[in-house]
Amino acid sequence: MEEIKRVLTREELHELVWSTPMQQLAQLYGISDRGLAKTCERHLVPVPPRGFWAKLEAGQPVKKTALRAVENNALHTVRIGFAQQRLSEGAFKAVVAAKAEKAKQASQRSKHSRPAKAEPLTILEPGENPHKSIASLVKQLRKAKPDGDGVIHAPGIAVHHQSRERSVTIMHNLARVCEGKGARLSIEGDTLRLRCELGSAIISLNEERRRIKHEPTPDEQAEYQRLKTKRDKERARNIWSFFGRIEPWPEFDIIYTGKLTLAYEGWTQGIRKSWSDGKSQTVEGSLADFVDGVSLIFAAKAEDARIAAEKDRRRNALRHRRELAEKRAKREEQRLAYLQSVAGIRREVADLRATIDAVPKADHLPPEYRRMIEWAEGRVRELEARTTVEQIQLILISEALYPFPDDLHDPEGDPPPKTNYWDD
Repeated sequence: MEEIKRVLTREELHELVWSTPMQQLAQLYGISDRGLAKTCERHLVPVPPRGFWAKLEAGQPVKKTALRAVENNALHTVRIGFAQQRLSEGAFKAVVAAKAEKAKQASQRSKHSRPAKAEPLTILEPGENPHKSIASLVKQLRKAKPDGDGVIHAPGIAVHHQSRERSVTIMHNLARVCEGKGARLSIEGDTLRLRCELGSAIISLNEERRRIKHEPTPDEQAEYQRLKTKRDKERARNIWSFFGRIEPWPEFDIIYTGKLTLAYEGWTQGIRKSWSDGKSQTVEGSLADFVDGVSLIFAAKAEDARIAAEKDRRRNALRHRRELAEKRAKREEQRLAYLQSVAGIRREVADLRATIDAVPKADHLPPEYRRMIEWAEGRVRELEARTTVEQIQLILISEALYPFPDDLHDPEGDPPPKTNYWDD
């Protein structure tokens, strides 16, 4: 099966949504039809109205809305697969590959089993035998005492005490799903982690809360009137003992709604990271999707880490090559300096010999004259000893001027010059 194209132009997306029903197209891309509609809306791509396909199938005339031009260049490229694409190119490809692999595995499973579609997870009540990986968490949850707002806390969990047993059930079944997908839950200190082969992440289960205006009770209203009367009398006598609010009730009440959210705690570059109770879904019904979603996050992060490691490797390799180049340049200077010193010595030898041969000779030379000739001859012998093949070889070895194999050799040649501070 040919891989679907996920990076489109506005024109290509417009052609797709007017040639294939949104529901079928969304299923092909592994997203909801509402998610695809939002993508079209963000990129100003018109979609067929309600009843369009029924009319088309019935042979009735339909009108296709033309795609109008836009000046914003950011709208011209459309990425379909998940919310507002903020992933790196490598991470995006990793997520697409992970989704494709899961679809492939699901397809292979369906070929070897009778059911045409996967059965939804059966939610089991843990009773007194919760999954072993979260047994200690369940114990903490059941023993947790509500705070002033009625909230109980356990590693990774903050819910109203009325949602206690539901939270236990969610954790028990999440542990079951993890086990079936090669992952596991673990409690580490005050955090709840989901671990799998690609990595680990802190996850949480929280309950939505709302702040509503407090409606005072009759008793509170009566107390307020008493305090107000007292304050007014004291102020009439120029006594100022009351400051600020005198209402004997909180301005707002915190209400826990029972709506739970299971979430990955961390930055995800735009990949979905939380599943909440909604009109058509519950956290319990989304446990498998949550684990798969965290796996996609791991895949994207792993690819980003691989790309970062590869960049570091290339940067370090380039830095090493530049260090080698600097050492080669320094060695070239040393080679030239030594060769010039040998050439200078040989020139001095030749000059001294020519001078010795050229000065007048006699059987009886004055003492100083004779000692000069002897010194010159000794100097020649000393210089020649410093430039024999053996002596030069010893110097070349000790200074490592011409080693073999050459530890400064770069098979790629000289590296490009550094152009800025970050160019390593």
